[in-house]
Amino acid sequence: MNPVDMILEALGNDNRRRILSLLSKKPCYVSEISYALKMAPKAVIEHLEKLENAGLVKSFEDGRRRYYYINESMRLEISITPHLFQTNLVRKSSEDFDRVFREAFNLYREINQMSSSIMKTTLNEIYRSLKNLEEIQNKFSLIQSYLSSRASEIFERFLDEIERCVEDDYEKIVLLGLSKGAKKVSEISEEFGIPYAEIEKAIEKLKAKGVVEEKKEKRGYELKIKC
Repeated sequence: MNPVDMILEALGNDNRRRILSLLSKKPCYVSEISYALKMAPKAVIEHLEKLENAGLVKSFEDGRRRYYYINESMRLEISITPHLFQTNLVRKSSEDFDRVFREAFNLYREINQMSSSIMKTTLNEIYRSLKNLEEIQNKFSLIQSYLSSRASEIFERFLDEIERCVEDDYEKIVLLGLSKGAKKVSEISEEFGIPYAEIEKAIEKLKAKGVVEEKKEKRGYELKIKC
């Protein structure tokens, strides 16, 4: 089975997707995953083995515990159109991205120029346009992969800064929850299994420090990290 098929098979299970979502927040050991997701430890181990076999997670030992974590940034693309079904796995690349950006936009301009007179073009020219478009898609896949890797690196820097600047553990958890998309006290409390009152206290402290704010949005008041 090729790597893409193994990943698709691994992601086809809802519990494995839930495990990956949990591991995207931090490395976890089996009992921790079992408690957070309300799953039997044996089932967790079986899912982790499949995720490991697909190359999505790795593990390391720390004392008596084995921690599991997402081992690398990758991008899985699926294209479904009336004329195409295609899957593409893009891993971190060492490409010169200034050059990739320039080439992609040069090809894009060429296709735009051709599309304005598509009825006057020959079969060969239309086919060349299709191949150029495929090349643009490949280059933008690389660009997307690069942006994802950069976002991951910056997020690591963000976590390091939280550890350096914030002493209170609950405040750290609030900032982590908000950075992962939580918008309400209840969401952070449920996600991390921490009493609602403790999260509220931490948020009030962070508001006083000018780190967190509460804004009125369409769905009511939402918490945000100040930018």
